Amino acid sequence: MTAINIVSRIVKEQQSVMGPIALELAKNVKGLKISTLKDIEIDGNEKEVIKQLVREYEKLFGHASIEVCKDAVRAIKPAVQDEEIPDILR
Repeated sequence: MTAINIVSRIVKEQQSVMGPIALELAKNVKGLKISTLKDIEIDGNEKEVIKQLVREYEKLFGHASIEVCKDAVRAIKPAVQDEEIPDILR
């Protein structure tokens, strides 16, 4: 499981809660290039980019957004190694 899969899952879960704004917020994250859930690129430290994505959602919806992100990662957890996940999602 790659960081791109983690990002895709997080954005998808956020979309189920907040709708299309989730993708727009993801586009604000430095180092993350995303136009659709199938067109994602990460430039830089993958864990840091994921962390910044979570923080971007947190700015709008607070701690509840972090919990949605944690749930998204838990759903794919067996395929994701702990070292791939930023501390904020543990």
